Amino acid sequence: MNEKTIETSHGQIAVYDTPGDGIPVLMIHANSHCKETFHFQIEALAGTHHIIAIDLPGHGQSSDAIDPLRTYNFNGYADTICELIDALNINRFALLGHSLGGHVALELMRLLPEKTAGTMIFGTPPIPPGPEGAALGFLPNPEFANTGKETLSEHDIDMVVALALGSDAVHDTFWKTAVRRTDGRSRQLMIDAALAGKHSDQRALVKTSPVPLAIVNGADDPLINLDYIDSLTFANLWESGPVRVENAAHGVHWQRHKEFNVLLDGFLSTIV
Repeated sequence: MNEKTIETSHGQIAVYDTPGDGIPVLMIHANSHCKETFHFQIEALAGTHHIIAIDLPGHGQSSDAIDPLRTYNFNGYADTICELIDALNINRFALLGHSLGGHVALELMRLLPEKTAGTMIFGTPPIPPGPEGAALGFLPNPEFANTGKETLSEHDIDMVVALALGSDAVHDTFWKTAVRRTDGRSRQLMIDAALAGKHSDQRALVKTSPVPLAIVNGADDPLINLDYIDSLTFANLWESGPVRVENAAHGVHWQRHKEFNVLLDGFLSTIV
């Protein structure tokens, strides 16, 4: 696996870039996490696909944003990745986005439809902008407040890890370190921007975009309103509808990685 740092107008971005003959798969992680959360997917696709996994600005081994107000929102993250795509000279790719990363993937699908061969999102409700979207797409959960707090206690950090990857991950200090490293401004500013409606109407996007879209979620996700997602109209949805993986929560790619990887491989095989 080759790791590199790419300069962008948003900051220095850490990238895993591994060769492969198959279509490039661009992986975008969740809020307060890092590219290593895709370990099982990178392992499964190694050698068969060109894999690009990034740390968003303010996360992992990337630098904090040069201009936090510009960068720490769906559009700013998407613009960062557009610069990476140009720097890496990638003409066509598939997107894989978890939670926040799924919202960023949807923005990229909107901005670069001719380059996006397909998009798989999980833990991500396609929502309209503003408070309406938050009310529709997410379940009431007091722990969700931690995703928008600039400063987290040790208990809060445990809750962020558990929400993203499952309770077993709390025992791994790597993930706690990843949350601690995250620029706390990225959480607060991202949530503020979303509630202020500073992103596109993603509900309308999935209704009209011809880009193939796969939606996979843990059946026990404590954050996402799965019934809301099931109620949406899609222009080009993979399978017969959004997929629910049993015995998995918000971190389905980690908690049930074997089942998830089968679905990912199946989706990628249809968009080549």
